[in-house]
Amino acid sequence: MKNNLLYSEGNKENNKFSRTFLSEKLSGIKNIIKHRIKNVKSENKEDLNLESAKKQFEEFKAKKLELERYETELLKYDDEIKDMDYCLITSNDLNSVINCKKNSLYQRFFEYKNIHIDVKAINGLIFFDKESLAEIEAIIDKLDKDEITIEKTYEIHKFSVEKICDLYISYEDEKYIIKNIEPLNKEILGTLNEIASKYEEYHLQNREIRDHFIKAFSDAKHELNIASPWMNNYVVNENLIEMMEGLLTRGGAIKIIYGIGENSSSYHFKRENSNKNKNSDRIAKKLEEKFKHYGNRFKIRKVNSHNKLLICDESYYIETSFNLLSFSGEYDSDSKDTRDEGATFSTNTEVIKDLRSRYFNF
Repeated sequence: MKNNLLYSEGNKENNKFSRTFLSEKLSGIKNIIKHRIKNVKSENKEDLNLESAKKQFEEFKAKKLELERYETELLKYDDEIKDMDYCLITSNDLNSVINCKKNSLYQRFFEYKNIHIDVKAINGLIFFDKESLAEIEAIIDKLDKDEITIEKTYEIHKFSVEKICDLYISYEDEKYIIKNIEPLNKEILGTLNEIASKYEEYHLQNREIRDHFIKAFSDAKHELNIASPWMNNYVVNENLIEMMEGLLTRGGAIKIIYGIGENSSSYHFKRENSNKNKNSDRIAKKLEEKFKHYGNRFKIRKVNSHNKLLICDESYYIETSFNLLSFSGEYDSDSKDTRDEGATFSTNTEVIKDLRSRYFNF
């Protein structure tokens, strides 16, 4: 009986041990399974993230290829736009086209510090195609950097751009001056000669003269010449001085001649001229002092002349009875000085050159 009890208790202990052992085993297996499930979930999550990243990469790659295709298209259209003649598209008549092209070329070549291109040369550039213009500009760029040897004298030298044109170059006021560009293409040369033989010429009166005089300060790109016997503070005021400085700041030049002899036998006329001359001298000194830091780009000289003249670049000149620097041209009802004045406006390039050579060659 005792043995039976002992056996029964032993079985109980064995069963208890077995249950505990099994329980621990099951718990361990559960933990292993849980750990594996967790790892699988983590792996699946990483796989999902990787798949998502791959998908996004493929989408971005497709968008990039699409953008590159559009960019290629845009560049193609950009080249086509550059080949189009903007001036022909936007202008209404031949004169507008020519003026548009001139302004475009002036802006294009204005950046060169050591080179000035005369209007006759600009007229030549108008008719060259894009490729020829690029070759001419390459030569001008080298000239600006002193990479082309041309003697620095007033003498005009011919420099040939192969199969395109001849450049006629001199050296004045520490700059290379491209005086003329002669195309080797006979058709272009014939067109230029035909244009050169035509010019505008008409009459101006009273207020029109003053308006053209004021406008010249914004029109001028290179050189403005003024001949006026007298100057006074009422006309050569702060506004006019500011306009002068605007032109000088843009890189242009101004030359002024003034003064007239006191050779009249009339005492009152002689005295009046003397006062006008003295006042003109004071203004001349004021302008010289004001613009001295512009060097040779501002010049003023006293002469003995009753001439009244305005020359704007090689674009136009105005020869007039109007005292440009001493008469304000106020033709309103309140003005006491409403004398009648006349002028000839002309774009004759040959006359412009002659006038400048005669009166402003200093």
